Amino acid sequence: MRRALLLLALALLAPVPVPALADEPRHRYDRRWVWVMSNLLVDKEADRVVGLVERAGRDGYNGLVLSDYKMNFLGRMPDRYFANVRRVKAAADRAKVEIIPGVFPVGYSNGLLSNDVNLAEGMPVEGAPFVARGREASLVPEPSAKLKNGDLEETKGASFAGFGFQDGPGKTTVIDREVFHHGSTSCRMQDLGSTPVARLIQKVKVRPRACYRLSCWARTRDLAPAGAFRLLAIGADGKTLTFHEGGLEPTGDWRRVEVAFNTRDNAEVNVYVGLWGGKSGTLWVDEVELEELSLVNVLRRDGCPLTVTSDDGKTTYIEGRDFEPVVDPKLGRVPYEGEYDFNHPGAPLRLTAGSRIEDGDRLKVGWYHPALVHGSVVACCLSEPKVYDLLRDQARRVNDLLHPSTFFMQHDELRLANWCRACRSRNLTPGRLLADNARRCTNILKEINSDAKVVVWSDMFDPTHNAVKDYYLVNGTLAGSWEGLDRSVIIANWNAGKARASLDFFARRGHPQILAGYYDGDDNFATWDAASKGVPGVMGFMYTTWQNRYDDMERYGKILTGGK
Repeated sequence: MRRALLLLALALLAPVPVPALADEPRHRYDRRWVWVMSNLLVDKEADRVVGLVERAGRDGYNGLVLSDYKMNFLGRMPDRYFANVRRVKAAADRAKVEIIPGVFPVGYSNGLLSNDVNLAEGMPVEGAPFVARGREASLVPEPSAKLKNGDLEETKGASFAGFGFQDGPGKTTVIDREVFHHGSTSCRMQDLGSTPVARLIQKVKVRPRACYRLSCWARTRDLAPAGAFRLLAIGADGKTLTFHEGGLEPTGDWRRVEVAFNTRDNAEVNVYVGLWGGKSGTLWVDEVELEELSLVNVLRRDGCPLTVTSDDGKTTYIEGRDFEPVVDPKLGRVPYEGEYDFNHPGAPLRLTAGSRIEDGDRLKVGWYHPALVHGSVVACCLSEPKVYDLLRDQARRVNDLLHPSTFFMQHDELRLANWCRACRSRNLTPGRLLADNARRCTNILKEINSDAKVVVWSDMFDPTHNAVKDYYLVNGTLAGSWEGLDRSVIIANWNAGKARASLDFFARRGHPQILAGYYDGDDNFATWDAASKGVPGVMGFMYTTWQNRYDDMERYGKILTGGK
């Protein structure tokens, strides 16, 4: 009884809890970070980052996540770069702001691949028909794999001949005999206020497991949004084979746009050219072309073997004995190291003086090529040993440069995986491959800096986001990728569309989490804060901008620190 009375008295003396205001956080956001993309090789960029560091300190932030492309190849950087890094680090020390470097670009891998362009994940070309003529063998393209009326010169009434479908003939897709790139006609796409789509569509027979390039010439006038333009190929199995926006300006003269793709197992594809989600303006297209490619961007590594056999497959020809070494000198070097372009001739297949291949012989040739997603993004292989040598080297150099307390692993939007022989020979799903990669990456960081904390983006390990089946060009399911993350790894969660489900998933697995919000004008702090109510382990918020919009940084800082 005495104990009960004592507890009652203490309860009466305790302060009455005050309900939180609508704009006050429901968590104590101990980690308050700012995301910054920069190029510290440029002195003015270093000045900008120093200014952001100083602002961050004043606004109540205690961490700045630094994503610098140049950290992928520190061994090639001049002294000026390291002087700028020291300036940024000194400013951060003064402002008491932790510099958190981004490492391991597994997904957006171009910078890493600049060290070895052959380490891109490759898609297979199998049994491409070649014929020897003199001392060189050349591809024999599939005759049926050609667009009908691709030059748009043949018309029937308001329609273009050869195309199985055309949106709004004479209204949204119009035969234009005054503006054209070649010949005497083009297709003008207009009146976008009445419909968001304006397309030409044609079904084409293709060779399975082959590499093709789809291109056209395009011109624009006040097109909005310019990103509505697409060159698209969809397989007979319903899977999208291309993921590329043409990069057109709202208003621009004629320019050639293209996308390369692998047909996978499809003997037919539906080819689309036009607009999705157009709102206003005008687009002209002309000279739509589909062509099979020969040894363009041929990858040369153990996991991407080149094979040349006789037509019946009974004889395997040997590189160096029957044909000269096959190398595409422009692989991953257009316009600079780590960037891939399919608008150039492929590597030649030249016969040696003592070749067993004779004039007129028919051959079957197989190789692997990278795939571009959204114009330029290329993914690295998850299995090739040299990839891990590069990742370890990057981690060691970044650690020596910054001595960070936290690393940010940039696994994000991995859109191509599990196609090359190095990956397929392991008999693992893409999810298991990625889990192994994440585990090995975390171990590398712990080997180099045992006290450092590790953060990773959420999406590729989230079953409510991108860790799913048939994500982009991933060959299989990414389910189970999360098994590669030790529970000590901090999740930078950006799944705003399914925030609560995602937060709960990682919380059940025991991960601490940082909320990655803002996203350039999407004032979503209140949404994230509400979604995270009651979720254990939410320890911080990162002001995340892709467009260098730091207008609201001070306001967010006040909210995160409990200010008004």
